Amino acid sequence: MLINLLRHSQATLFSLILLLLVLFSRQAIALERWQTDAYIEQSFIKIALKREYREIKHPKLIRWENPIKVYFESDYGDADLQHELLDVQIKHLAYITDHPIFFTPKAKDAGILVIFTAYQKLEDKVRRYIGNPDKIRKAINEAVCLGNFRLNKRSEITRAVIIIPVDYAREKARLLDCVVEEITQTLGLPNDSNDVFPSIFNDVSVDTYLSPLDYILLKALYSPHLKPGMSVSQTKAAFPKVLSDLHASGEIEQALQRVQVHSLRRYVGD
Repeated sequence: MLINLLRHSQATLFSLILLLLVLFSRQAIALERWQTDAYIEQSFIKIALKREYREIKHPKLIRWENPIKVYFESDYGDADLQHELLDVQIKHLAYITDHPIFFTPKAKDAGILVIFTAYQKLEDKVRRYIGNPDKIRKAINEAVCLGNFRLNKRSEITRAVIIIPVDYAREKARLLDCVVEEITQTLGLPNDSNDVFPSIFNDVSVDTYLSPLDYILLKALYSPHLKPGMSVSQTKAAFPKVLSDLHASGEIEQALQRVQVHSLRRYVGD
C-alpha cells in the first residue's frame, strides 16, 4: 500500500510539474510584446497607414491587388549577385503574403522596377523612373536607397520604383537592408517607426532581415478581411477578424520560426 501511495504521489507530482511547464511556457509566449494583439494592431496602423517623409490627413490602406511583375536592371556592381538576392527576397515575400510576385524581362510590363546603380547616377535614375528629384529631395538627402509607388483611385498600388545606389549602400553596410526593406515597403507597408520593434521598419533597429513581427504585419496586410481604401477606423474594426485568423493558423505563435522559411537570412547563412 505504501508503494502504491508513493507511486500515486510521484504521478501527481509529475502531472503538477507538466502543468507548471505548460503555464510557464504560455506565460513566456505572452511576455513577447510583439505577439500581443494590441501591439500588432498598433504596429500595423503605424506602418501601413502612415507615410514616411509626409503626413496624410485621411490615410487609407494600400496594397497590390494584381500579380506583381518585377523588372531588374543593373549598371553597377555584381549584377548576378544583385539579381540572386532580389530573387530570394521576392520569393520570400510571395510565400508570406500568398500574393504572386515574379520577374518579367520587360520594363514596360513591370509593376515594380528595381534599379541597381551608382550613387552619382541616382538623380538621373530618379528623373528617368520617378520624376522631378526636387519633389522627393528630402528622401534623396536622407535615405540610403529609394522606394516610390503610385496608386489608383481605389488605393491599389499599381507601380513602384526602387533605386539602390550600390556603392553608397555598401559604404553604409546597408545593401542587404535596401533589398529587404524597400521591396517590402512597396507591398503596402510604407512607413518607418521607431515605436515598432523588432522590425526592419525601425530606423534604430539592427534588423537587416524580416523580423517575426514584420512577418505578421505582411500576413495581416494581405488578409482577405482587409481591402485597399480602408480608413484607419475601418481597418481597426476589421482587425479582430484578421488577428483571429492569424491565431487560428498559428501564424503569430509560430512567427519566429516561419519567418525563416525561404528567407534571405537562411539563404546567405547569416
